[in-house]
This record gives sequence, C-alpha cells and structure tokens, in this order.
Amino acid sequence: MRVPAGLLLSEIVERRELDHALLMRLADRIAAFHASAERAPGGGAAAIEAELPQQRLEWSRHARHLDSRTANGRFRHGHGALTLDHIIVGEAGPELGAATGTGIDILFDLAALLEDLRCRGLVAAANVIANRYVDLLPQGAQGWSLLPLFVSIHGHDDAVLADSPPRLLALGGLSGTGKSTLARSLGGLMGRAPGARILRSDVFRKRLMGLPPEARLPASHYTQANDADTWEALFESADDHLSCGTSVIIDAVFMRRSERDIAEMLADRWRVPFTGIWLEAPERDRIARVNARSGDASDAGADVVREQSRRSIGELYGWHRMKVNRPQETVVAAARAVIDRPRR
Repeated sequence: MRVPAGLLLSEIVERRELDHALLMRLADRIAAFHASAERAPGGGAAAIEAELPQQRLEWSRHARHLDSRTANGRFRHGHGALTLDHIIVGEAGPELGAATGTGIDILFDLAALLEDLRCRGLVAAANVIANRYVDLLPQGAQGWSLLPLFVSIHGHDDAVLADSPPRLLALGGLSGTGKSTLARSLGGLMGRAPGARILRSDVFRKRLMGLPPEARLPASHYTQANDADTWEALFESADDHLSCGTSVIIDAVFMRRSERDIAEMLADRWRVPFTGIWLEAPERDRIARVNARSGDASDAGADVVREQSRRSIGELYGWHRMKVNRPQETVVAAARAVIDRPRR
C-alpha cells in the first residue's frame, strides 16, 4: 500500500509534531493489537536466545520467566515490525501497517518501537508508551524488568544494560499540581531503558474496579475502604518492581503522613535512594488545571480541589516542597536537581 506523504510516524517525529496525545493513542493501539492476537506455538527462553549477540548473562537471569510468559499466553502472532517507519497516522489515529505475523513475545514486539524512539533521543516518549501499554495490558514487575534486555537486543547495544541502580521517587501534591505531567518528564531519565515504572494511584483505583484508566467513578466510590485498597495495591506493585531492580515513580496525592512514611519504608527495605517531592500551586491554578483535563484517569474536579485545600497535610519530614506555577522546563530542572542531590 502506498502511504501518503507526511503520514508516517517517522515523518511526524522529524517535524517535531509527536505529542503526548498521539503517544497515548499509539500505545492503546498496540495494546489492543496484542490483546487480540492469537497465541503462537513455541516461544519461551529458546525463542529469545536465538536473538542474542552479547546479552547471554542478562538472558540467563530471565530464562525461567520467559518460559512462564509463554505459558501465560504472552507469546503471540505479533506485529514483528513495530518501528516508526511502519506506523501510519491517519484521521482515525495510528495504524500499525503491514505485520509479519511472526510468533513473538509481545513485550519483545513492543521493544522494537521503544528502541527506535530511544535511538532518536526520544527517551521520554518511549517511557510514556511503555507505561501506558502496561497500564492497559499488565505484564507484572518481572515483565517490565525484561524490557531493558529486549531493547538492547533490538538495538544490538549492550550499553542499555549498563548498571543503573534503582531508586524510588514519590511525587505528591494536591489535585491539579501537575504530578502526572512531571512524572512523564522524569520517567525516561531514571533507570535502564525504557526508564522508570510510573505507578499512578488514579490508574490503580480503576484497575481494582476492572475498568480502563479513563472510566469515570462516582464520588460515592471514594471511601476509606476503597482508598485503602488502592494504596495497598499501589505499594505492593512498587515493592515488586523495586525487587526486580526497576526504578519507580509513585504519582499520588500523599495527603497523609502514613502514606509518605510507607513509601520511604519501601526504599529502605530495598536499600535504594528515596526522594519525596511535594508539588504546590495556588488553588485557582489547581482548579484551572483540573477543569482543563480531558480523557484523564483522575476524577478530581473543582469541588475536590477546594475540599483538599481545607485539609491539613501535616509535616513533610524530608520531602522537598516545590512551587509549580512556573514554566514546566523550570519545574523539571528543579526536580532533577533534587533527585540528583547526594544523600547525607
């Protein structure tokens, strides 16, 4: 099929027109493709071993999990050519172009796109796609830990597997302070490619209900019991990812001191660096931000913002307060400075 000029994703990247909305739609399209793909025969560690130039030590660490992924239906008739030159963007959104239909681990299939983005310097974009994909099609902490290996195989680049000790970053703040926006800007800069696993409380709340991230929940759902379940699932996932050597960003309000303490306890448990950043903005700015949201996982509106403003957050022991009513690039630079600050 002849592709009209300017519709290849690679051309959109060259024109610097790749935005967050398009990345999310692309991740949605790939997740849907993989979810509907038929299981393929074979698979397991042996199927990946044939692709290895240098990464045999890393592969041996994951061999048992690769076999279990095949048993759990993660080896399917995938696309086989998920790169920017094979993705078309039309009026209906991203289309994946002609597929080879080869038997492949679905994360290995996804990693081809992540590597293509990484080698073009688009590490934040790769992290956004990877996180959105596993938010929609959960792969577990061990699944995420496979991505650096898969990315390195596609790029024939052992440097991707260079030691990058994990860390835990907690981004807190009242609704409308831009926690998720900041997390997306930082995710690709932490840990091995494709970067940190971003765990967002709003997404976990919907997952526990068996709903997609953007589904709306009534105010009556926001009970102490449901809050407790959400935090338990969030911290359990963070614990699992840290145990696999993955850097983690927890994106949540962190209104209570107990929630902040548990996050720091997780870092202590795995002996990884911890950074807690509390984002602050005037109430009018937070209201404006939540009113402008569209297709977002958060259910918070202006009433929630006003209610939060009346509540006490207590002492922010060891957390860094950061004003966010300034240019985003300034906020990101400030956050990076805090993260890179040596621990006493």
